[in-house]
Amino acid sequence: MRYLLRTLLGTILLSQTACIGSSPAARFYLLEPIASADAPATAAVLDKPTVALAPVRIPHYLERAQLVTASGKNTYQLDEWHRWAESLDDNITRVVLRDLSLLMPADVVSANSQRARQAKLALAVSILEFHIDPNGQARLSAQWQASRNDEVILSRQSSFTAAADNNDAQLKVEALNQCLSQLNREMAAALSAINTD
Repeated sequence: MRYLLRTLLGTILLSQTACIGSSPAARFYLLEPIASADAPATAAVLDKPTVALAPVRIPHYLERAQLVTASGKNTYQLDEWHRWAESLDDNITRVVLRDLSLLMPADVVSANSQRARQAKLALAVSILEFHIDPNGQARLSAQWQASRNDEVILSRQSSFTAAADNNDAQLKVEALNQCLSQLNREMAAALSAINTD
């Protein structure tokens, strides 16, 4: 009888341990730059101006690994099983830099690099919101400004939305990526129109 009770107790403990250890594996995501095939052809420029991009700033509510979804007014949910593969500000900065390099007839470099000293323009971008809203829309709002010799020559606030799916993390990330691509195209068009001589 004792043997039977021990065996039964052991089986119950093992089954409870199996239930605890069967959490779904976390998935990780990165924003991606636009494909070179999707970029408009730019004329070859021998002496390209240099644009220095400062690290993109994000609000504190985005300084975390989890994807953020608004669940109502002033309420947000963090998705423990769907996370950014690196810090979001670094990921966004890298995508902005690569997109602008592809979309503009300019050398776009990090403001922290040696080549930034040669820059004709400096670009600063602050993300104000970057999440999925309760209606399943990806939302991006950003303030950005270009300056020359420490004088602001262009300052804008831009907002974009894209359809997402509140039940599919991959579609959420793709919609957020689409919003970022739209921002980068708008900035590239505006910066390309500035005379850098």
